Amino acid sequence: MSKKYTIRDIAKQAGVSVATVSYVINNRDDQRISEETKKKVRQIINLLDYKPNSSAKSLATNKTYTAALYLAHENSLYKRSEQLLVAESLAAVLKRHGYHLLLQSEEDVNQIDYADAVLCYDTTTDFFCEVGDKNLIPLIAIDILIDTPFQIFFQICTDYQKQKAQADIHFGKDNYTYLYLLPNNKEVKELISDTFKKVCFLENGQTLPAGNLVYSQSSLHTLVPPASLYIPCDMQSKMEQVFTCMEFAMNRVPDCTHTCFV
Repeated sequence: MSKKYTIRDIAKQAGVSVATVSYVINNRDDQRISEETKKKVRQIINLLDYKPNSSAKSLATNKTYTAALYLAHENSLYKRSEQLLVAESLAAVLKRHGYHLLLQSEEDVNQIDYADAVLCYDTTTDFFCEVGDKNLIPLIAIDILIDTPFQIFFQICTDYQKQKAQADIHFGKDNYTYLYLLPNNKEVKELISDTFKKVCFLENGQTLPAGNLVYSQSSLHTLVPPASLYIPCDMQSKMEQVFTCMEFAMNRVPDCTHTCFV
């Protein structure tokens, strides 16, 4: 088995510090490193086929390249299926941007010092605020809406108006019932209720209503009849928007729209 080289091996071979190697890896132009040294470090990286990891990046950027995600405790298998889809989609997007995703237990709400941002998906407002009160790093809400006059965090939610427009075209205006797994966030529940004329919030063992049915959550596939209309949320675009907002928050970009519908 070939040896797995580390940033310290690169530094030793190049005769420079570990920090210098990290600066070269991250293309830091605020450090005085000669072109000759940069070239030497890169040559050794290529020679040893070294793949930079998040630890090497962290030395130069003070970032962990990690995001922490809180999920509510759910007994419903359908809701747990939706949580898994969100976590997998988010992890894939973060990975493409060089980040890792850590799942957090709802029972363990403490200050997080091992991540660059904290994200919450479909939690209550009280829980989201508790997480926010205990952390100083950027906080992102996914499918959580909080009405506050001081919007200091980002919230990304499904665009239900766009879904309604598609359903109206397919079945006729309001000639259907919109199905949705009962959300933990009451503001999201109110938004859905205000958007669609007829809504059925599903819980375990609930009987489906008669008539035309519209749904957007993939875990409901096995519950609904074939004639139902499925309007999937573009999960990749949604999670890309989550990452964009995460970057805005980490870089303290001003004058941003803090509520995004996807």
